[in-house]
Amino acid sequence: RLEPMLTYGGSVTRVAMDLSGVLVRTVTRGSASTIDAVTDTAESLTIDIEKEAAFYLSDGEVTQTGPLKAMQFAGKEIARKLAIDLDGRVFGQVVNASFAFDNGDLTTGTSSGTAITLSSTTVPQMTTRLGAKLRNKNNQEVMTNMALVVDSYAASDISQFIISKNIDMAGATFKNGYVGDVGSAQMYISENLTSTSVLSLATNVTANDTITYNGVTWTAKATPAVAGEFDIGADADATRVILANAFNGSATGQNSATGYFEVSAANRLLLDGVVATDSPSANTLTIVRTGGGRVAVSETLTDGTDTWSANYLNCYYGKKGAIDLVVQDSKEVDVRPTSDRRGNNVFSSYLAGIKTFADGAKKFLNVKILVA
Repeated sequence: RLEPMLTYGGSVTRVAMDLSGVLVRTVTRGSASTIDAVTDTAESLTIDIEKEAAFYLSDGEVTQTGPLKAMQFAGKEIARKLAIDLDGRVFGQVVNASFAFDNGDLTTGTSSGTAITLSSTTVPQMTTRLGAKLRNKNNQEVMTNMALVVDSYAASDISQFIISKNIDMAGATFKNGYVGDVGSAQMYISENLTSTSVLSLATNVTANDTITYNGVTWTAKATPAVAGEFDIGADADATRVILANAFNGSATGQNSATGYFEVSAANRLLLDGVVATDSPSANTLTIVRTGGGRVAVSETLTDGTDTWSANYLNCYYGKKGAIDLVVQDSKEVDVRPTSDRRGNNVFSSYLAGIKTFADGAKKFLNVKILVA
C-alpha cells in the first residue's frame, strides 16, 4: 500500500481512526444521548532502507562466457538478490503482529509460546483455526483477501496432511510464490521468512563446549585465539553477553582473548540478518534472523539442561496489504564502464520504507512453526 502517495521526501504520515470506544447503547426516550469519543492516531513510515548490489565484470569474462551472455545472466541474478532482500525485510515485520498463533491456539483460544509441530493432527487444526482467531480478535470483522505465507518444507507438510488440496509447489516460482488455496487463504511460499532461535544457558560453559547456528560453530575456550572461539566469562550471564557480541559481529571484544575471534567472511555471510539479544532474567540468548528462512541449530554443552529450547519460523497469516511498503525508487540494472580497466561495473539498488501500522498489526497473525 501507499506507493503512489510518495514521490519526494523521506516519510509518509497516515491517520487511523479508533472507534473501539463507541458502544451500542439502549435509547432512553426523552433523555440526552451518550456521545462516545472517537480518537485517531497519526503514524509515519520513514524511507530509510537504501540497498545496493554491485560487482565488476571484465571484457574478457564477457567474451569467454560466450553463449552464456554473462552480462544478461549477471544482471538477472543481481536483480533477484535485491528482490529476495526486500522480500525478507517485508516478512521480517511479521514479528510485529498484535497476536501470535502457536501450539496453544490449536485447542484453546490462548497462545502458549510453543511453536507448532506440523503433523496430520495439527495441520487441519491450524488451517481451520487461523481464521477463527483473527476474526475473534478483530471484533467479527469479515476477513477476505487472506494469505498464508510459509516456506517450502511447511508447505510440503501442509499439502501432505490436507487431503484433496491442489498444492502446486513446482509451479510456485512462476506465480510469485502462490501454490494453492488452504482454508480461507491463498498459500504462498517464501524462503525469506524470519526465524527465532532461543538458547537456554543458565550454567556456564566449559572449555570446548560448542554452539552451532546455521552451520557456524562457536567454541568455548579459556583463552580464545582463532576464528570461531569465544571466551568463557566469569559466569553464565557474562558468557551470554560475549556470545551475543559474537553473533552480532560487534566490535566489543572482537579478536580479543576476553571476547571472541571473528569467523571467516563466508561464515559471517551465514549470519547475515542476525540479531542476538541476551536476557539475564530468563537466562536465554534469543537469535532472530530476518529474511534468512529456517536455520539448523545444535550444541555440545556440558550441562544437559542447557540447550536450544526453541527454533521456529515466523510465518504470516492475514489480510493482504496489512504490512505497508513504499518503494520510492528502484533502479534498473545499471552498467557503467570503468575508467582504469577494461570492463564494467554493474549496479542495482532500491530505496524503500516498510512499516506495520497499528491498525495493520491487528490484521495478521505471527504463526510460529517449529523447525525440526
